[in-house]
Amino acid sequence: MNRQISKRRRWWAAVGAIASVLVIGVGVGIGPALAARPAFGDVSVFAGAPAPGHPFGIAVDNDRVYVSTSAGDFFAGHQNSDDERVFTYNDAGKLVGSTTIDTADNSDMGLFGLALDGNTGKDHKLYVADMNGRILRLGLGSHAGAPEVFSQVPADTGLAGDWMLSMWNDLVFDTAGNLYVPDDKPRIWRVSPDGAASIWFTDPRLTGLFGFAGGPLGGRIDPTGQWLYFSITVALDHPLAALIYRVRLVDHPTASDLELVHEFAFDPTAPAPPQATGLAFAKSGNLYVALLGPNEIAVLDPAGNEIDRISDPRFHSPWGLAFTGKSLLVTNGDLEPGDNPDAWKIFKVYVGETGLPLNRPTTTGD
Repeated sequence: MNRQISKRRRWWAAVGAIASVLVIGVGVGIGPALAARPAFGDVSVFAGAPAPGHPFGIAVDNDRVYVSTSAGDFFAGHQNSDDERVFTYNDAGKLVGSTTIDTADNSDMGLFGLALDGNTGKDHKLYVADMNGRILRLGLGSHAGAPEVFSQVPADTGLAGDWMLSMWNDLVFDTAGNLYVPDDKPRIWRVSPDGAASIWFTDPRLTGLFGFAGGPLGGRIDPTGQWLYFSITVALDHPLAALIYRVRLVDHPTASDLELVHEFAFDPTAPAPPQATGLAFAKSGNLYVALLGPNEIAVLDPAGNEIDRISDPRFHSPWGLAFTGKSLLVTNGDLEPGDNPDAWKIFKVYVGETGLPLNRPTTTGD
């Protein structure tokens, strides 16, 4: 009997020793991983942007990230004298390509919104908003041709050829292949799959503080697919506030289809108004909003309540937003007088949730 107890004790001692080794080994293995687990709001540099700098729009496409530039900016006091670019990065942040977009000499505004279609192979395309009133289309296949003009402000509207009359900002596809284009004059355009542009919605509440600027800028369709959300950078009827509106996605929206989602009120003690720009929806329905004034990213819940803020001293005019995994890519627009190349960065911000997939309809090449 004593021998059996002794054998059992030795067996349990051996099991205990093995277990201790396993625990220590596993602990050593997972300890650093646990310690390195990112926290909400952790910010790292994804990539830098070469000249002409001022990264604005951003779109994520499998293992590629596309970034548009806006070196020309009336409000920051600099003009683009060397055209704009669309940079291509791999998913590790390495620059792997650059496309030059021919813009008018000394143009006051550059590029912003980017939207990808759902085509594959040589037919896959990127749509690029030129804020001077055009949409360009770039082939993404291995033998892509030169950028082509897909759409522009119709001449018969009397609004063409001058960004102070019509400024095409962000781009967002619906499921039918229409592009919605916020214009801060203030109106929202709809561009049909064949490139024909028309004014889809306008309302006095969309007017920016400056009349010719400050109105609709960033835009995204919500998880229900029934609403277009857009930002008002500096509102007129809510002086110096930034606003998030939504308008019902119907063929002919009226004033009753417009709803205020959130107001970022102006704080007179702050150095600048909040100035909302780019938007990005998470699958959860949370809406991420770039704010130029405080250089922060605000988070709104599906009811429109602000639930968090993300800040980093390296943010300089955060502008474009796009999800990759459980992180948000943020472009540093650098809307400051002159140039600050050290600020020409794209940041990766951990937010712990995935993005809402964007509509990517199949389009034609005509």
